[in-house]
Amino acid sequence: KFLNIFCRMYDWKETSLDQRRKDKKRKWFRPLKQGFLIAFSAGCLAACGQTASYQNAKGSAAEYTPGQIMTVAATERNRYQNIYTGQLWSVAADGSGTTFESLLKGQMEQFLTELAAINLLAEEKGVELTNQEKTQVQSLTDTYFSSLTPEDLDYMKVSKDEIYDLYSKYYLADKTVSQLTDEKALEVSDAEAKVIRILQIETDTEEKAETLWKKVNEPKADFASIAEKESGGSQVEFQLEWSDTLNALEETAFSLEQDQISEIISWEGKFYIQKCISAYDEEATAARKLRLLEEKKARAFDQIYTPFIQNHPIRLKNGIWEGVDFSQGEECTSDDFFQLYHETGE
Repeated sequence: KFLNIFCRMYDWKETSLDQRRKDKKRKWFRPLKQGFLIAFSAGCLAACGQTASYQNAKGSAAEYTPGQIMTVAATERNRYQNIYTGQLWSVAADGSGTTFESLLKGQMEQFLTELAAINLLAEEKGVELTNQEKTQVQSLTDTYFSSLTPEDLDYMKVSKDEIYDLYSKYYLADKTVSQLTDEKALEVSDAEAKVIRILQIETDTEEKAETLWKKVNEPKADFASIAEKESGGSQVEFQLEWSDTLNALEETAFSLEQDQISEIISWEGKFYIQKCISAYDEEATAARKLRLLEEKKARAFDQIYTPFIQNHPIRLKNGIWEGVDFSQGEECTSDDFFQLYHETGE
């Protein structure tokens, strides 16, 4: 999906056993990375009376209407505000004191720029919407527009034709990404995406490891309970993802059959015993397979997009955020413009 190709907002956790052991308290949270469709974030444009244009190197231009900008802006303003309340906008989002509102406006500008660029790419590549696709867009437009309350319409000041045009741009961008990336060539195998789950005991001495190894191999021994009680590591259960750069601990884990217990593993001054509790986590593997495919598609599309944008620089008209205030339009609650698109497309 177009959304997944460009999304750069994520909260991810490492799966490397030795990395977890070395830095158990380290938390990775990257809530707002720069990139297309980070969160479809934007500010409120109630006071904005100008049209935002994007221009390429040849001097041609296209336009977003204030109503289209407002639709995307209100959608994400409301989505965040419904969760965090309106006090969110004045909160510092980074160490330099940039407010969350300013950060979202910057991401909104990047979203509009890249949407314009991919529509320009579609024009160059001859990608167009079919009559059937236009009918689908019209149906989607009707559904969304009919859901808007009088308060929404008063705040957004957007027409049905503007919604149709914005959905068309989005649909065309999605289609362009799909057509220019060959999914068959980017196929991800089950082996490549494989995810397993193990239990692990960590000890400081080989002598203790030998004692515990005998204990967990006794008839009816409860490996999990023993691990919770005896392991020197604060974590005993791990979910591991296959890669070409597995360390010794991970290699051993992936060599185990279902319910098999490993021999004692010596690794960086520690001693480990592992038990495989899921040799193939079907749900996690399927999710990772999809994620890897999207990553491959992103890299493949970037090889097309990057040189194109270098030759066709796109920029929004200056001053589009003048008069924009996130604190306005409290009675506007619509927040599903993009959600509806993706739900309809599934």
